[in-house]
Amino acid sequence: MNKAKVQFLNVGWGDAHLIQHPSGTVSLIDGGDGTFSDEQDHPLLWMNRNKKDCLEWLILTHIHNDHLQGLLDIAKVKIVKKAILPYKPFLLPPKQLVQEQDDSFAMRVYLMLASYLELIEVLAEQGTEIKWRDEYGSNADSVIWSEDGIRLSQLYPWKGDSLPAYERLASILPHFSAEGKEVCETLIDFFELSNHDSSVYRLSDEQDLKSSVLFGGDLLEPEWERLAQRTDISSLIWKVSHHGMQDGFNSRILAWIKPEHCIIPISLERSIPLQEEWNELRLCTKATLYMTGSFASGEKRQIHSEGILVEVGN
Repeated sequence: MNKAKVQFLNVGWGDAHLIQHPSGTVSLIDGGDGTFSDEQDHPLLWMNRNKKDCLEWLILTHIHNDHLQGLLDIAKVKIVKKAILPYKPFLLPPKQLVQEQDDSFAMRVYLMLASYLELIEVLAEQGTEIKWRDEYGSNADSVIWSEDGIRLSQLYPWKGDSLPAYERLASILPHFSAEGKEVCETLIDFFELSNHDSSVYRLSDEQDLKSSVLFGGDLLEPEWERLAQRTDISSLIWKVSHHGMQDGFNSRILAWIKPEHCIIPISLERSIPLQEEWNELRLCTKATLYMTGSFASGEKRQIHSEGILVEVGN
């Protein structure tokens, strides 16, 4: 009998993964881009359909809109007991510095970071117990929760791991005298580096760690290599990182994880340019590939792991 259940939602190009604990409470890892449409789901709609008014844990792997915005939607209207967020609050440079440069992409990143700070504020106002992921920065302090033999652990990052995106952003945070051009360049660099800062989580039955579900966030190959050198990351089911793009989904990473099932969070339309690369990968793995965007509304595929039921689709 399954003690926990994971549902990978179709949120288009984005991540939103719900875990129902053995006790019936719910954790959410990432929330998608916040789009409400007939073509994709939203974790808030899932909570409404399933009459869930409370999240036990809200977890953000890294700051990109396709992971962040749906969490903000939920925090505004639902109870969130505990949250794990990547960075402690910081002060952004004056918005005017970006506006004066007329750089639309830099402004997009600025607003994304402002949304992250808003998420922290909304959670704090409702009394959520906010934890920063560096609290789980070692093997001894990696377990987030454990119930009835099922546990969720943070595998990456740990203390001492480099965080290129945050390090780049921190270079200008104390210096509000920075010129607008420098601020814009830093914001764009942060966006480009953010996947390197992504968290990785593993849901497992304590009796059989290899029959686990690995949530890869958007982590890229250099960090996967660091993680694989640190610990055994072989897992039955892998939520593929970076939407199946080569920098997060390739033969080297597959060899480290050895999954039997790969779940790729991507819309059907946006998967088309990647299909040829995936077909080549099928030659070096026996894993079955699932795309969240390939399931119509109401359609699901079930995968049974030890103590854990996994569903892909809405």
